[in-house]
Amino acid sequence: MVQTATAKIAAKAKPRPQFLTEGGPVENRWELKQRAELLEKFTDGVFYQARVYSQLTEVFRDACVYGTGCVKIFELDRRVTVERIPPYEIVVDDGEAYAGPDSVRTLYQRKYFDRLHLRSMYADDPEKAAAIDRAQRDPEDIEFAYQTTADPVLVTEAWRLPDNDQTPGRHCIVVDGCTLLDEEWEGPFPFAFFRWSKPLAGFFGVGLAEELRPLQAEINRLLMQIQRGHYLIAGHWLVDQSSKIAINTINNDLAAIVKYAGTPPQYQAPAIIAPEVYQHLWNLYSKAYEISGISQLNASGLKPSGLNSGAAQRAFQDITSERFTEVFENYDSFVVEIARQIIRCVRRIGGNYKVKALQRDGFQELRFRDVNIDEEAYVLKVYPSSFLPSTPAGKLAAIQDLINAKILPPDELLELLDLPDTEALSKRKNAARRIIEKNISHMLRTGEAVSPEPFDNHKLALEMVNAAYEEARLDGAPEDRLERLREYLRSTADYLAKANPPPPPAPPMAPAPAGPMSPEPPAPPMALAS
Repeated sequence: MVQTATAKIAAKAKPRPQFLTEGGPVENRWELKQRAELLEKFTDGVFYQARVYSQLTEVFRDACVYGTGCVKIFELDRRVTVERIPPYEIVVDDGEAYAGPDSVRTLYQRKYFDRLHLRSMYADDPEKAAAIDRAQRDPEDIEFAYQTTADPVLVTEAWRLPDNDQTPGRHCIVVDGCTLLDEEWEGPFPFAFFRWSKPLAGFFGVGLAEELRPLQAEINRLLMQIQRGHYLIAGHWLVDQSSKIAINTINNDLAAIVKYAGTPPQYQAPAIIAPEVYQHLWNLYSKAYEISGISQLNASGLKPSGLNSGAAQRAFQDITSERFTEVFENYDSFVVEIARQIIRCVRRIGGNYKVKALQRDGFQELRFRDVNIDEEAYVLKVYPSSFLPSTPAGKLAAIQDLINAKILPPDELLELLDLPDTEALSKRKNAARRIIEKNISHMLRTGEAVSPEPFDNHKLALEMVNAAYEEARLDGAPEDRLERLREYLRSTADYLAKANPPPPPAPPMAPAPAGPMSPEPPAPPMALAS
């Protein structure tokens, strides 16, 4: 069940942080929107650089097993580092966490480092290096069963949140007998936590393993009973005492000959385990799936019989996903917190921090000071990287539904399919649309003029640039950016006019030939009144 939940949610869904600035002041809404789009690309670049999505799958599995998954966001060698933290390294005071995770003001992380590696990190400070050499292992941690060749040192890192402007927070790193770091701390803990189910009290969440623990224990007991029965219980030969049977002829040979006189011997094979025990075992399996909300068909990779159409399969998946609405919300909040912590960590490093943001046609190098927005000027949320099904058949059916409903144009089909076999064809077929999108983005970002080429798709360009122009006007874009779009539209309209010139005017009608005028017919006589 843990594997199924991890594959269906964490490995499949890769939510992306989105910076919303729609509620910002009208006078600089356009500039905020442009910076927010760049900040999204910047954050995507840090996610890729720090291997965030690959670690989220492991963190999700931790939450299923332990109830809580955790990542730590910190600076290492002037780079943002995102590291999965096993939940058993986190220590909080249960009395402080009685009202829930948000009530915790002090948090500890207890982590073991190799002594030589830790000493090399503080080689420039002889006093701290000597203290690391003298540090002793905590005798209470013997249950970790370290090998005798290992030489670990327990390092405890602690954070105390600031209480007010007069009482700053604190951040300390200590080993046995020595303080390695002691500094003031601003802001929240440098962690993001994901909980399978939020606790009613306390800091740590309730995991899938904890929910199923009673049933799993009973299943294990029955399996051991069945295993023992198969090992120990065997059949027996029943021999009548009055019969004359050569016992030594009874064996396990396939073609054995047993000589007897009187009553023949019989082989009695008793039932190893009562059928009710097996039925009880399968009932426990089914009940466990019901409690967790995971479909047995999803766990086994099967689809329900009769659901052959794409619409029916999508409806079934929607019903299945409703059971995990809380899990999806917790997961989205978890990704939002990671993005927020990353931006704060970059601010501590400085505005010269650079990342390479991946794009469809390459990458773009972004500097943080060029994309930075005040934290009060935006709202962070997440949206899924793709709302389409994961299978090619389901993805094709969903796209066709959108095209039939005229929500998407038909030329978007190949690009949205995103299949390796169609990638080259999609790149060629959608090249015209991508060129126009690139030109629009360049004009809005830099204010530099771009001219369409004679053989561009001018009909498509007129539609796309006009829509971008109206959106830029609505967002309050600067006049120079709007003028660049108007120039592009005028050039595009000129190309269209040359390609489709108006029809020539109709020739004037020839005058009637000259000749004698026919006399007008006489008017009918007026009737006299009676």
